[in-house]
Amino acid sequence: GLGSLLPGTRSPPPPPPPLCSLSGASFSLERFLPPAVSPTATTGSSHPVAVEKYWSQRYRLFSRFDEGVTLDHEGWFSCTPEKIAEHLAERCRCDLIVDAFCGVGSNAIQFACTCERVIAIDIDPVKIACARHNAEVYGVADRIEFVLGDYFTVMPHIKCVDVVFLSPPWGGPGYNQAEVFDLCSMISLDGVRVFDVAKQATDNIAYYIPKNSNADQVVSLIKPGEAVEIEQQFLNNKLKTFTAYFGELVGN
Repeated sequence: GLGSLLPGTRSPPPPPPPLCSLSGASFSLERFLPPAVSPTATTGSSHPVAVEKYWSQRYRLFSRFDEGVTLDHEGWFSCTPEKIAEHLAERCRCDLIVDAFCGVGSNAIQFACTCERVIAIDIDPVKIACARHNAEVYGVADRIEFVLGDYFTVMPHIKCVDVVFLSPPWGGPGYNQAEVFDLCSMISLDGVRVFDVAKQATDNIAYYIPKNSNADQVVSLIKPGEAVEIEQQFLNNKLKTFTAYFGELVGN
């Protein structure tokens, strides 16, 4: 349980209702088939988004895909490509890291390879189940504490964390059509509020954001005297994403 990861508390208070353990839980997971069956994904809108192109990139997402990796609909277009996830894990190497929006586990798995312990949070039970299953495929599930709950409720209960990794939902593939991605209005949870809650736990934050994000808006997150590093991530010579590093992660 989460209490085992709260150093300095002998008898931690019981967690709030939205926070629960998945021990013994089971979920019906959908394993997608090749594009011949025309899989589709659904975003927050009513418009289906075909995922055939993501199928062709499945080994970029998970190199061990054929060993049983499982994704839900949204996972196909929201998980971090494995090479980028490996790089982020090296940058965020520490004892205890929180993956605040773990999705199907692409980042949590790599964090488990470079960090002593990982707390992986998601509000969607199917995504948590996928993430746990995928971590087992990669042989790192024993280093990850999976927490089903709302980030804003769970995060204040986590103490003595070294790094928080933020990758809140970007609103589906359509984010790329905007000239400039706004952290406040285009992240349904309010990306600035997401950052502020993480900062209450640690200054060491890695914020994984779209490549069309407003750099000035990212810089505005810091206070006078603080620093931020914005790193571009390329895959096959194509710009994919930005990651903003704060606290001791700057220049790390």
